[in-house]
Amino acid sequence: MAGGLFSMEHPWASAFGILGNIVSFLVFLAPVPTFLRVYRKKSTEGFSCVPYVVALFSCTLWILYALVKTNSSPLLTINAFGCAVESVYIILYLAYAPRAAWLRALASVLLLDVAAFSLVAGVTLLLVAEPHRVKVPGSVCLAFSMAVFVAPMSVIVLDSWL
Repeated sequence: MAGGLFSMEHPWASAFGILGNIVSFLVFLAPVPTFLRVYRKKSTEGFSCVPYVVALFSCTLWILYALVKTNSSPLLTINAFGCAVESVYIILYLAYAPRAAWLRALASVLLLDVAAFSLVAGVTLLLVAEPHRVKVPGSVCLAFSMAVFVAPMSVIVLDSWL
């Protein structure tokens, strides 16, 4: 979106981009009550860190896409905010998780948020030619986003078959 946050050249796209950022902002903050409870009780109470690790991975992928695409400041800013928020959630989780959960969480962070992201970024920046560079992170973001939103539906399908 060249020309700033709100482009008169594409007002509908700009309006929906701003609306998407507002909704994303609220989605990132939705787990705050959960983590306030974790902080107060000094226990993760059996919560899984997987949604927060996955959300951090998604945000980093979208930042890579925004940087490669250029002129994507709304996408860049909301996902930078998401990275910060998800990182705080993960740090709080690690601070109060029992040892076994702590080890699983740390392994998840290292595997997904460090190794997988490094692989995608490395392939994108080092192996893909400039004119096609935006397609790699864009395709990974699309596939990953679809997987994240479709995965919970498997429970619905399994429940309906049982």
